[in-house]
This record gives sequence, structure tokens and C-alpha cells, in this order.
Amino acid sequence: MSIQERIDSDLKDAMRAKDTTKLGVLRMIKSALKYAAIAKSDAEAELSEAEATQVIRKQAKQRRDSIESFEKGGRAVLQRRRWVRS
Repeated sequence: MSIQERIDSDLKDAMRAKDTTKLGVLRMIKSALKYAAIAKSDAEAELSEAEATQVIRKQAKQRRDSIESFEKGGRAVLQRRRWVRS
């Protein structure tokens, strides 16, 4: 099972379980993967496993950087929201 297939499967499970946090994270990842595929060539092309992993790591790093910025700025409410979403 590829990463993208796993995300699709987990997305369906999150919908069934009404897990809004997990659902939001998976949708965000799926969107980032779609944008990366479009940037690579076209929307119908699938990314390789290595490319998909790279996109997911980049998204995780962006979230960690945001959390760090919120902590430094004393914006704990935004920091908690960002942490829950990632």
C-alpha cells in the first residue's frame, strides 16, 4: 500500500469515526501532496514514495516552525491550536 493509498484509507476511517483533528491533518497532507504533483508535472501524476515522504516531512517541519514562533511570541492559544492540527 502506497503512502497516498494509506492516507486515503485513514481519511475514510477518520470520517467514519468523526475524528475532526485527524481528518483535518489528513486533508492538509493530501492537499500538499496534490500541489506537489501539480508542481511536478500534472494533477493526475502520482508522486513517488520518496517524493511523498519529502512533502510530508516538509509539512511537519512547517508546523513545528510555526509552533516555535508562536511560543516565542507568547501566543500560546495559537500554539496549542497548531499543535493539535499537526
